[in-house]
Amino acid sequence: MKTTTWLGLGVALAALLAGSDALAQGKIGYVNLNSVLEGTEEGKAIVGKLQKEFEAKQKELQAKMKDFEERAKQFQSQAKMLKDDVRAERMKALAQEEQQLQGLLMQYQTDINKKKGEALGQFEVKLRAIIETVAQKEGLDYILRHEVLLFGPPKMDMTNDVIREYDKKFPKKAAAPAK
Repeated sequence: MKTTTWLGLGVALAALLAGSDALAQGKIGYVNLNSVLEGTEEGKAIVGKLQKEFEAKQKELQAKMKDFEERAKQFQSQAKMLKDDVRAERMKALAQEEQQLQGLLMQYQTDINKKKGEALGQFEVKLRAIIETVAQKEGLDYILRHEVLLFGPPKMDMTNDVIREYDKKFPKKAAAPAK
C-alpha cells in the first residue's frame, strides 16, 4: 500500500489532534492495515497470487543464474588453456550474459512491484470505504493507522471489525467449476 500516504496522513492527524481541543474531543479508533490485508479473503487471495507469481519468477531466475555460474566456473577452469582471442571472446560473452541476467532481475522486480501496486491500489480503494462504514457504525470521528500510534486502548482497535465488514461487503467469489 502507499505507506508514505498513510503515514503522512497519520502524522498530520496526530499533529492536528495534539494542537486542537475541538479535535481532541473526537472519538478515535485505529486499524492495522497489514492485518486487514492478511485477514480478509480478498487480501489473502491477493497475497497468495503475488507470492505464486514471485516464486515462479524467482525459480526461473535462479535456474538461469545457476546455469550461468556453472558456465563461468567451467570457463575459469579452462581459461589458462585457451588462446588469448578465444578467452577474451568467452569473457566478453559471459560479461554480456551477466548484464542480461541483472537486467532480467530488475525487470522481474519492476513487474512484481507494478502488479503489487495495482492489486493493492484496488484493494485500498475498497478498504477506505469499509473503514468509513465501520467508523460511522461505531460512532468514531477518526480512524488512524495502528503503525502511527504510540498507544491505543485495545477496545478502539477496529481491525477485526474492518475485516468482517470487508468480507461481508466483498465476499470471495467461488471458483468457477472446471470444464
